[in-house]
Amino acid sequence: MQWYYASDGERQGPVNQARFEQLVHAGTITPATLVWRKPMTGWQSLADVCAADPTVAEALALPPLPASAPVETEVAPLMPQEAAAVVYGGFWRRVAARLIDGVILWVAGQMLIGILGVVFFRDTMMALQQIKGPNLTPEEFKIFFSFLPIAAGVYLGLGLVYDCFFLQRFAATPGKRALGLRVYRKDGSMLSLGRIIGRYLAFSLNGITLGISFLVIPLDEEKRSLHDHLCDTRVVRKRAD
Repeated sequence: MQWYYASDGERQGPVNQARFEQLVHAGTITPATLVWRKPMTGWQSLADVCAADPTVAEALALPPLPASAPVETEVAPLMPQEAAAVVYGGFWRRVAARLIDGVILWVAGQMLIGILGVVFFRDTMMALQQIKGPNLTPEEFKIFFSFLPIAAGVYLGLGLVYDCFFLQRFAATPGKRALGLRVYRKDGSMLSLGRIIGRYLAFSLNGITLGISFLVIPLDEEKRSLHDHLCDTRVVRKRAD
């Protein structure tokens, strides 16, 4: 089980149950600390979590905690619906993040295609290497286009795994992390695996719609793209500059 907690106005985690217990007993996480884990719909103080689910207090070996303990005043609001505390990721910042992710995926995809080509499509790869110049023969066209679905499948699959791993674990891909962006639900909760997959598939339609998904970002108050609208997600800045 993975826990997240607030410290100095920043979301920390994920940490596993054992580490979470250590932080609680060390006093780093107090009854007033905001915490979150699946399937909670929003951030709550540890005291409220224990009051709602006594098994949490038992697992942490804590005495009964009073519900509605005062929340630490120095913790900045973390929930996207608290608009005063939120700065949404703008168009150019998101484009830059996507370019970083695109470079990472392109390099990884080229390596994976090369490995798969050598192992499973050696003859096709050798034939592709012999193609020179823009004027292709009918046979070269056939070889080239026969490999396109394989390459497209590799990049689509790699992109899906990439998003699922990083968004579920860190709420951000490496590109978004580099630009200080995070992806959450409207209520501030992390994305489920199913929602990440749906968001990725919706984003994949961006190529078909000629980038319309991104073009709506400047027009939206919460800087949502089309796939954010479809999947009820928000891309927020980690902190305001």
